Amino acid sequence: MQPAPTPDPPRVSSAVSRLRAAGERVTPARYAVLRVVDAADRTDEHLTAEEIGARVAQVEPSVHRATVYRNLTSLVETGVLSHVHLGGSATVYHLAEPAVEHSSGHAHVQCHSCGRVLDVPPDTFEEVAERLRRDLGFALDTGHAALLGTCRDCQTP
Repeated sequence: MQPAPTPDPPRVSSAVSRLRAAGERVTPARYAVLRVVDAADRTDEHLTAEEIGARVAQVEPSVHRATVYRNLTSLVETGVLSHVHLGGSATVYHLAEPAVEHSSGHAHVQCHSCGRVLDVPPDTFEEVAERLRRDLGFALDTGHAALLGTCRDCQTP
């Protein structure tokens, strides 16, 4: 007798429900992508498409890397995943918060010396966003790209 399959984590279940509600198919490849991204989110990792593809290959060897890339694009378009552009043209993925479509629920900063990415609460930039809106009529999107700087460990004393 085989053991019962482990239930999906709540955020994966929510993402699957949102996909189905949007009339999207939930394939083994999509399940694998969602599980890999969720596991990374829970450990504060920021995975690129290539890293997601490698991890999906470990859990679902039959899923081709091109399928992973197509699914990442599709899952972002449906609002189930969000993506953030980091310095050096890298893009990382997160499960999107259901209440805030196309948002990762936090902002990012990246050290241009070591490449480390840190999550910060989105309200960290509210004052700057308001000033840009007021002075320039510019709407800042802090969830779509990381701000660059130097982390504590890389700053010289």
